[in-house]
Amino acid sequence: MRGRTQQVFFSPEEGENYLYSYAYEVDVGNRVEFDAADMEISDINQKIRGLMEQGNGHIVVKNPSAKHSLGVGILNRLNLEFEGSLGYFGVGLIDGPNVHI
Repeated sequence: MRGRTQQVFFSPEEGENYLYSYAYEVDVGNRVEFDAADMEISDINQKIRGLMEQGNGHIVVKNPSAKHSLGVGILNRLNLEFEGSLGYFGVGLIDGPNVHI
C-alpha cells in the first residue's frame, strides 16, 4: 500500500461537475412526448436533441416503428423512453441517459 493516499479527489456534492462541458442543463421533471411514426430517423434524433436543448429531461418517443439508430450518441443525463420497438443500433454510443424501451 506504499504510495497510496486517502485523499478525496471528488465530492458527491459536485455531481454537476461530472457532466460533459457541452451537456445541456435538463430537468428530469419536465416530461415531453412526441409521435415518431411519420418521421425520418435523422429528424427523430434531431428532435430528441432539440428537446434536450430546451431543458426537457424526460423524453418519450412514441411509435418508433423499429427504425434503426435512434437515440444514438447522447452524452447527457436524461430519462429517454421509447414506446414501441427499436431497430438495430438503437441507443448506441451513449453516456448518461437512463433508457427504457
